Amino acid sequence: MDRRVTRGGTELDTTRGLVAGQPAALFAVVKHRNGYDPLDSAALFGYHSALDWGLVGDDEGLTVFNTHWLKENDWYKVPTIPWDEVGANRSVFEAFAPEAIRSRDLQRISARWVEPTDFLMPVDAALVNRLDRWRDEALKYSGTANRVDDLLQVFYAQMFVLRTVEDRHLIDGLEPMSSIVPAHDKIDRQKWQTLQNAAREKIGSDLFDQDVTTQIPDHVLAGVIRDLYKPYGLPGRAAKYDFSWIDADVLGLAYEKYLATVLQPTSLPVQVDLFLPPERGVERHSVRKAAGAYYTPKYVTNYLSTRCVDEFFAQPEAHIPRVIDFACGSGSFLVAAVDKILRHLKARDASKPWAKELIEEGYIAGVDVDATAVTAARLHLWQRLLEEPEALPLPNLTNVVVKGDGLDRKTWGHLDRQYDIVLGNPPFLATAMVPGREQLEANFGTATGRYDFSSLFIEQALQVLNEKGLLGLVIPNRIFKNKSASSVRAMLTSATDILSIVDFGTNRPFDADAYVGCIIARKLEPDQVHAEKLKVVELLTLDAEFLTATLLDADRDKTDSAVLRSYTARHPRGGQPWHLLSAAEEIARIQIEEFSVALDSISSIPQGIRTGANDFFFFDVQSSDGKLSKVVNGLGESAVLEAELLEPSVYGSRVGRYQVIRPETRLLYPYRNNVALSEGELQANYPHTWAYFSRNRELLSSRASLKKTNGRFYELVWPRDERWLRSPKLLIRDLAPQTAFAVDITGEVFLVSGTAVVPEDPEVIMPLMAYLNSGVIDALVRQTTSQFRGNFQKFEPQHIQNIPIIDRFLEDENFQGQLAELSDRAIRLKAADQTLLDVEVEIDALIAMAFSQRGVNLVR
Repeated sequence: MDRRVTRGGTELDTTRGLVAGQPAALFAVVKHRNGYDPLDSAALFGYHSALDWGLVGDDEGLTVFNTHWLKENDWYKVPTIPWDEVGANRSVFEAFAPEAIRSRDLQRISARWVEPTDFLMPVDAALVNRLDRWRDEALKYSGTANRVDDLLQVFYAQMFVLRTVEDRHLIDGLEPMSSIVPAHDKIDRQKWQTLQNAAREKIGSDLFDQDVTTQIPDHVLAGVIRDLYKPYGLPGRAAKYDFSWIDADVLGLAYEKYLATVLQPTSLPVQVDLFLPPERGVERHSVRKAAGAYYTPKYVTNYLSTRCVDEFFAQPEAHIPRVIDFACGSGSFLVAAVDKILRHLKARDASKPWAKELIEEGYIAGVDVDATAVTAARLHLWQRLLEEPEALPLPNLTNVVVKGDGLDRKTWGHLDRQYDIVLGNPPFLATAMVPGREQLEANFGTATGRYDFSSLFIEQALQVLNEKGLLGLVIPNRIFKNKSASSVRAMLTSATDILSIVDFGTNRPFDADAYVGCIIARKLEPDQVHAEKLKVVELLTLDAEFLTATLLDADRDKTDSAVLRSYTARHPRGGQPWHLLSAAEEIARIQIEEFSVALDSISSIPQGIRTGANDFFFFDVQSSDGKLSKVVNGLGESAVLEAELLEPSVYGSRVGRYQVIRPETRLLYPYRNNVALSEGELQANYPHTWAYFSRNRELLSSRASLKKTNGRFYELVWPRDERWLRSPKLLIRDLAPQTAFAVDITGEVFLVSGTAVVPEDPEVIMPLMAYLNSGVIDALVRQTTSQFRGNFQKFEPQHIQNIPIIDRFLEDENFQGQLAELSDRAIRLKAADQTLLDVEVEIDALIAMAFSQRGVNLVR
């Protein structure tokens, strides 16, 4: 039995079914029935515990229910299955097996019996919804708006702890919080003071040192307290919140969501009615996005903490690890670490008060630059500690979670020491938003060039990590391949053995501007031999239940499914991009090299022009007499320019797959034979163009990128070589969801941005377009490119130059002819706005067969 649930005279014995330690389903047996419907009590308990599905058994039979679905304003339930019919309904009960729960079998089976008619908010969201309402009220009607939001946040933390202590019956004789609300909009200040004094004495910690209620209106305080007892919209008789049923993680998540926004009051309006209190407006601001901080999904914190803690305790004679998260936010990693460490320690000695030792001996440490996050992290830890036996008095966490700069160890105080495990989800900030860059660049070796802010947290983690210590971090997955991250890759591969990498690809586990991954690594001892292999897990979708279990399973075994792909890869070395390939992919690439040449051996691969001021250099032509053209620039300004200097051109961003480029825009190109025209030549031979440049001299001179090249004010930033600009070529944009080459058949188009492929033999340009646009080649290129939002890849020369050109393409004219014909068909279909699916399938099959005939099993 997990616990006994009692409401009135109704008693249930309940057990929570777990998947990888995460509660997954509730099993309840009715022991006594008197007053409350047993299913109502089981569903209410399951709702509090964030369990969706349950099974309750009584004398009549078994009933399946759901705690977040409603049917006609009542708990959703499947008709009770009598005991003598259980065998005939075996599939229903098999759906409660761990694998079936993860596959959502219950949803499919139950919905065939009874369709839900409504849905409940999870308990954390319901709490936040109600508390946010009172937050608005507090700011509207407080006599002074100064710090009211901060004070209210502390008050909510106090209320969460008090309600948990009350419902867990941890203090004999403690007055319930509801006793201090004698009327709808009043509180009894004397009773509140008595309750706070008792909390300060018996609950302990520093949470109750301050009375924050004096600046908060009474009706707000009373409303908050009432709403922490009475839920809205829950079915059943006399439903109320029971904080003894709510896990620390659920309350922690509620507080995280609450702190995700800061409310700022506007100034008081002019008083127009003497009989009504003045009311301010309220503005909401996201603190997470502004600070680059994004609260981490539970499956990620559970996965990283489980892997690191289990890995640490797998060592012979492992001691209690010291754990830190120095960008701890609301403390989710700290709580997860405490939970996982306690499991190991209780296996050694179940009677010892391990939780107190973890805190009092300084094994857990958190740092965050945001004071509200520090409060949230302390509350989260307190809530978790309240689940332990003999929890009171709670420890003071002032020296456990501190306000400080994660990148400045001098601000950590006594927490500045070495640790066995570093966990966390560092802020994702562009370096342009980071203050004090000069100091960071002096302190961190990875702070060079266009460095990623999260790289500094990785470096800091390695500095505070003991030898053989474990690192478990959420990081932007661009670190795996981007050129700018070479220094942090070199540092990681020299200082650690990377055990596992999880790449979320273009999935977004939280609302960050960056795509993310996870890295688990062990710090090496001096002269330790490096590992040869690591585990790679690629998430294909987040639409799956119990992702913690899925990720842990993938770490242990090779797994391919609709959810993820996992495999063992060669351990990377140095600062080169991490092309994490499976053994099959590596074999295929080696085989391909034996009978192919790199694309750059048969083509030049230049990048397009950069102007630094497209609006001033790009024009639409309105009319022309062959010598002079009337044009309009990107700002809508008209001009008359010499037609001789206007070249047909296209933005790389306007290049599409299987498109024949027929440019409508013109680029002002003040060059001849790759040499910029002099000011004298422009004045003498192109006076209209010179006048246009002169009018815009100040703006054109302000281009920062032009200053780096020492170019004259009217020059392009990167003019490029006219020989390839005037050659037949393939064109591709910088970002595209797949290889997406267009064609300039006549060689008249000047490319601005993007990349070109200019074959030495123009005759191969049409078959080469089909070859490069094929799914086979796209899959090979995808192994080396960085991924961006919307499943986009980055295409620059370094990503394209090594595309393998199979020898058959070079030697077999019939093969080229087939590809050229398919390219032509694709172009016609594209022009007619028809689907290319059939022709693309033919292209893929033709190229795949060519590789297969060479004995290559392509992995896609």
